[in-house]
Amino acid sequence: MDAARNQGRWYWSPAIRDFVCSVGLLAAALGIAIMGIVSRSRGRGALAVLLSVAALGIAAAVTVLFVPRLARRLSFEYWGSMRLFRVTGRGALFLFLLVLIAASTLNTGNNLLVLVLSFLMAALLVSGMVSNLVLHGLRITLSLPDTIHAGQKAVSLLTLHNEKKYLPSFALCLRGKGEAPEEATDFFSQEKHFPFLQAGSSHRVRLESTFHRRGVYPVSGFEVRTKFPFGFFFRGREVPADGKITVFPVIMDIRGLLWRFPYLQGPEIYNHRGSGTGLYNIRDYQRGDDSRHIHWKSTAKLSRLMVKEFIEERDDAFQVVFSTHLPGKDLQALQAFERALSLVASLVVYYRDRRIPFSFYSGEFEITFDGRWEQYESLMEYLAWVQPSDRLLIDSGKVGKAAVVFSAGSTPSVGNGPLIDYLTV
Repeated sequence: MDAARNQGRWYWSPAIRDFVCSVGLLAAALGIAIMGIVSRSRGRGALAVLLSVAALGIAAAVTVLFVPRLARRLSFEYWGSMRLFRVTGRGALFLFLLVLIAASTLNTGNNLLVLVLSFLMAALLVSGMVSNLVLHGLRITLSLPDTIHAGQKAVSLLTLHNEKKYLPSFALCLRGKGEAPEEATDFFSQEKHFPFLQAGSSHRVRLESTFHRRGVYPVSGFEVRTKFPFGFFFRGREVPADGKITVFPVIMDIRGLLWRFPYLQGPEIYNHRGSGTGLYNIRDYQRGDDSRHIHWKSTAKLSRLMVKEFIEERDDAFQVVFSTHLPGKDLQALQAFERALSLVASLVVYYRDRRIPFSFYSGEFEITFDGRWEQYESLMEYLAWVQPSDRLLIDSGKVGKAAVVFSAGSTPSVGNGPLIDYLTV
């Protein structure tokens, strides 16, 4: 019972009620106007004037009372789709001929011109209806690569779905929407064409693009347009989407950097005797040596006691510290900052490929990396959106003894480890 009652309310909603009332009043106004014309033809001038004023009053009441209420109920999506409406060159010629034939019809009253004008207006109406049907029921999915680095060509998979049950779509043109300049990427300037898409089917295309700068590129949606069926107008609609494309810094060849700064290769091992696990030397047994360190193979071979000596390993956790403090923000300094981010990102890839654990700290972001994908993605996303800072964010208390510090200039307060000035590297 409640469902039937709600269904009845849906059929007699305020919008439908206003529409029916406005159409009924306009039909009444038209009838009264026709009666005024008939009265005038029969010589009843006063009655004709009265009926005409009444018709105009009803039309004015509909305009004031119902038209604003109906306009407010139109969705913003409809008004937004009007922004994608364009008249083609063929359409401009068609509209010119339509106006010309309409003027000739009014002046001459020729029946043939009336027939031609009717066909042209019918074609105009059919063009709009068919275009709207073609654009209806479309959905888009976008598959991006797991990692996108600046300067590399990225291949994405764009799939257009036609969710209509019976009607196909024709002559579709698809283009992405986003906030990015053309010199940064060609992702949002490319157009993909779908000549025919059957009802209930989908079609996938490759979208090859290059992102020349690191950063986060928001995707606000896609524009789908068509000139079907006659090519008079370019109609379109927006398919909303909420997402982002994260572009990691450029990956560089760091062999020269590792040659200049060998300690960047990972935890440093000191080559002298100690209590580590690596074998340093085999020597003769001395009084007081631990019997557990006797090397029995060498003892049997040389017929005298030989013991093992071990190297000392550094137990401090390896740490990469990156200071975002950039005192001067001229073009040269900003380029050095971008290059430093690329060097750090390249080091992250180097450590991940060799399974070298380390920690990263920048004052506003901190993570311990042990090779897991979530950690790698999180660190790379930070390197994608980080910007230079006006002040020093590094807390010297969080900088370890085995830390390598990337900094703009000499900042000895950030730690006691090796310092790399990325303004001069």
